[in-house]
Amino acid sequence: MYDRIDLRLTSFAQRLSDAEGDAVQRTQRSSRSALVVAAYPKLANRAWLARPDRVLWGIYDGGFPDSFAGLSNTESRLHYSFPIVSIYQAWGDRPDEAHFPSRLAQTIDRLGSVPMVTWEPWVKDFDEARRPNLPPANEREYASLAAIARGDYDFYVTAWAAEAAKFGRPLFLRFAHEMNDPYRYPWGPQNGNRPDDFIAAWRHVHLIFQKMNATNVLWVWSPHISMPWFEYYYPGDEWVDWTGTGVLNYANVASWSRWWTFHQILEKGYPALAKLGKPVMVTEFGTLTEGGDARQWYADAFRDLGDKYRAVRAVVFFNQPHDSTLLTQEPLDWSMLQDPGATLVVRERLSHR
Repeated sequence: MYDRIDLRLTSFAQRLSDAEGDAVQRTQRSSRSALVVAAYPKLANRAWLARPDRVLWGIYDGGFPDSFAGLSNTESRLHYSFPIVSIYQAWGDRPDEAHFPSRLAQTIDRLGSVPMVTWEPWVKDFDEARRPNLPPANEREYASLAAIARGDYDFYVTAWAAEAAKFGRPLFLRFAHEMNDPYRYPWGPQNGNRPDDFIAAWRHVHLIFQKMNATNVLWVWSPHISMPWFEYYYPGDEWVDWTGTGVLNYANVASWSRWWTFHQILEKGYPALAKLGKPVMVTEFGTLTEGGDARQWYADAFRDLGDKYRAVRAVVFFNQPHDSTLLTQEPLDWSMLQDPGATLVVRERLSHR
């Protein structure tokens, strides 16, 4: 009963999302897709996306997948249409997890952009009643990457890959990100997941996508670069199209953080990323506003991207006004729109890109 209600709600939200995507095109003087294509004429070419000759800008909006209103408002304020639109999806049997997000990807494609899916293997979300071959949910997260590598979750990966292939258009896939962080995600080393397990899981999943002919997918390997030895998790050149990392300034919200500039966050790990020879993506980009000057943070970041970090070929804004993942007293607001000075800086810099 619950699943049926949840499925109807998910379907209703997607219909609203589809309608909003269509409205974005109808209400603009030129359709959004035409604006993006004019700015990025090779955006539908997977080979070009694997080695772009210019920086691609993207955005994740906290309203996804239920609404495109936040994206529309942000782009209106910035006078810019983003060529990459980022979304997140967990693994599992819940209605918003069970399948490749075809309708959402199609909506993004109709708007002229390339989807990027951060694909999170929360293996506890599979229904025990439907999956009697799996261990109990409270046991699955230990050594989950080894389980993925030996094929325990092929039933899910294979179906998802087939639907991704059917989508047909280019798609960035950021699988099991920050796999080297021992504090954040259950696929990290604190749960018995070794670097070799991650590499085996990555290659196994990649091979399934190849078998399903999902050659439209571009693979984004995204470690947490503040942790040492992240290079040991690299699956190999033939298995990776992009390397990536988040650059988020948490300012003074936690005991382990302070006001860090973009350069201070990226400088230590960047040489190892760039040495791999793949284009680098800043997969989550933003700053909080407490404890420093957000306008200056973005101004310095844009300057340093041009001067110091030439291997960075894509930057994805993390436009989440209600981030509750850190379990702080109040949700964190990463939106650049909350600070008028930051909004002006971002709008001005994007106008020259």
